[in-house]
Amino acid sequence: MPRLSVGDAAPNFDLASTEDVVLMLRDEIPRSAVLLYFFDGPDNKRARRDLTELAARHTSFAGLDMKILGISATKLEELRTLQRELELPFPLLFDDRGFSSLFGVEVGEGGGAEPVMVLVNRDQRVLWLGDGSAELETSLGEVEGRLESLPSSTANYPRSVINRLVDLWVN
Repeated sequence: MPRLSVGDAAPNFDLASTEDVVLMLRDEIPRSAVLLYFFDGPDNKRARRDLTELAARHTSFAGLDMKILGISATKLEELRTLQRELELPFPLLFDDRGFSSLFGVEVGEGGGAEPVMVLVNRDQRVLWLGDGSAELETSLGEVEGRLESLPSSTANYPRSVINRLVDLWVN
């Protein structure tokens, strides 16, 4: 299947995660944009380096209303080990059914393919597609630019709802 294009509807998924829950894309996107990071096995040196950098920027991305999900065909136990080793603050998902191929991405356990990133907005549309050959720093700059151009996740809420939520958090 050809890779999706910017503006296309992102396929939904339900994949087991290192958080011991099944995550679905449609459940994650109403609250924030989602950066899907597709990678081969834990022996892929570039993927390990990228995941470490994504972890370091996790807080700044949360401030831009973006969640990170790592996706690999690596067995769940190995993903849990990788998450602990790299101290990743975001879940890794076990792609045991080839979900990545719906994006035109092939991930495996071999550790040979370049990682691929896809940014999905709150409307479950592809907002940005990363070039697997680009350096992570360049790609993350593009992601940040796209996120900054999005309306706030609270932009469509009535002011009274926002005030009540703030009141609940403060009190």
